[in-house]
Amino acid sequence: MDQIRIGEFLKELRKEKGLTQEQLAEQFNVSRRSVSRWETGSNLPDLSILVELAEFYDVDIKEIIDGARKSEMMNEEVKEVAFKMADYAVEQKSRFLIWIRRISLVGVVLMAVILGLQTFNYEAGTGTFLCYVFSVLAFVVMVILSLYTNGLLEEDAKRKKFVKGCKIFILIVGILVLSFIMRFGFVLTMIFFMENTPYETRVGIENYDKAKISEQYRSDLSELFVFPEDTKDMIEPTFVSSFKTGFFDTDGYMILQARYDKEDYDAEVKRLSSIECTVDDITIGIKYDEESYALPAYVAIDGFDYEYEYALLDEKNHTITYIILSYPEYVDLSEYEEYLKLDADEYKIEDTLNQFSIYERYYKDGVYIEYSDEN
Repeated sequence: MDQIRIGEFLKELRKEKGLTQEQLAEQFNVSRRSVSRWETGSNLPDLSILVELAEFYDVDIKEIIDGARKSEMMNEEVKEVAFKMADYAVEQKSRFLIWIRRISLVGVVLMAVILGLQTFNYEAGTGTFLCYVFSVLAFVVMVILSLYTNGLLEEDAKRKKFVKGCKIFILIVGILVLSFIMRFGFVLTMIFFMENTPYETRVGIENYDKAKISEQYRSDLSELFVFPEDTKDMIEPTFVSSFKTGFFDTDGYMILQARYDKEDYDAEVKRLSSIECTVDDITIGIKYDEESYALPAYVAIDGFDYEYEYALLDEKNHTITYIILSYPEYVDLSEYEEYLKLDADEYKIEDTLNQFSIYERYYKDGVYIEYSDEN
């Protein structure tokens, strides 16, 4: 069977009738694209349409299949047999497609449910994002498959408005997905550049200004209640800080160490022991810890949201070391191991929002209230 020859013959027959492809498409309730594909030989009409074409052009089906005219026309008996054959083929095809149609519709519903669940439970992450994108693509494919198997994409002129609406819907979904990908790509780019920026390290007691530090890192660090307001009573204080502000948080550390005379040391220890914070009408006092560190410590934060704030007490030397750590697992603290917890595994926390903090009041379902000096 020469499809190119058949296509040329169908084109010749149409022109003999003086019809355009659009007019012929309307005559047989198909799309202009279908007519074009018949005439280029890329596709052939269904058997039922082939019979109608033969009758419309007043030619034999065999002439169409051969791509050339014969002397005899199609008689009524042959036409009747052909119509019965066409009806039988359509019935068989319909029975076969009915399950595909149902399955495709179920697939669309299931993909819509999956997308809804992923949207409402979305958590930032490359793997999660890729799963979301592929789910959207799968949803679009299922929509197209469902439309096609239900005869909507190649439907006749009576349903052109509906088909157009479906195409617009798919276009809108595609635009939304594309915009989401672009926004997420922008976020990933920002994260990449921010995460690869160097730490801002400051060394020397002249760099210690609690008010300025609190203002600069207020959104990511605590209120720094453990740290003293100034350094006037300190003897030979040392200070080092190293922070990097990323897209989501600030990583780094700040360590202030000072020696006091006996009277000032006792006064500072008293200040530390009396630190408390009221959150949601509940007052939480600082925690005294003699086990986690090499020295006794007053702890204001112990792992809440990956943050640690505490003061180590060296009573023998009248020395206090004030420390705040943010995401210590990402920071090089090899020089300051003497100030860290004795058991490094204690920094491996899964549920950080259930850890101790005088500044936060955590409730179930991810709800927590933090201290504000405006209250």
